Amino acid sequence: MKILVSLALTGALLFAGASHGAEGDKKDPNIAKVRAELSKMIPAADSAEIISTDAQGVYRLGMQGSYAFAYVEGDFVLIGDLYNTSTKENLGDLAQAEYLKGAMVDYEDKMIVYGPKDAKRHITVFTDIDCGYCRKLHQEVPELTKAGVQVRYLAFPRAGVGSESYKKYVSVWCNDDPQQALTDAKAGKSVASATCENPITDTYNLGRQTGVNGTPTIIFDDGRKAPGYLPSDQLLARMGISVPDAN
Repeated sequence: MKILVSLALTGALLFAGASHGAEGDKKDPNIAKVRAELSKMIPAADSAEIISTDAQGVYRLGMQGSYAFAYVEGDFVLIGDLYNTSTKENLGDLAQAEYLKGAMVDYEDKMIVYGPKDAKRHITVFTDIDCGYCRKLHQEVPELTKAGVQVRYLAFPRAGVGSESYKKYVSVWCNDDPQQALTDAKAGKSVASATCENPITDTYNLGRQTGVNGTPTIIFDDGRKAPGYLPSDQLLARMGISVPDAN
């Protein structure tokens, strides 16, 4: 069997740690064939999720929130994106959004949250205390919460676990008032050093596993991901929310 593999897919598979195994392989022998050939070059493919799609001969490969599609024809497999021409939607992006939406639910107890408790809309932000654009976004949190949007932070110290930014976030999390401590830290103020049981390593690893490469990375409440800073008016527009009257 000859196989064509995109570099993007290779990178995603190399990082993947999912353990779906060959759950669906017995139902469709082509899945086992795709898995076997990919695994010769990319060992992590052995545990990737592979499922059939509505497109004949096309299979979806899932790797912890990254998705690609394989078309099987005889001794060839072609890897790439899959679009619905009627809706003009990238089905990989839709699958990723669904994955991220679920992942955020699982981490709700590991967030520092601003805004109304009964908010109907929210964004989740992977953030670094020392990131300039993260600080800029935080200055616009009042505008977002005024519009009824919760802003939920997950720690992603870019320098990694054990770095100074990591230690700052631990101190913030362990503070008696994490919301105020995070606001102070993002304003460049010192926060009293503190340690306690905390989720900072877990949220950092979540970011790595879901393709977060920089901060801020914004996850909308429908699972869509926006890498980088966006001003509050653009965030609200993307969510279909009217900007509140300044008066």
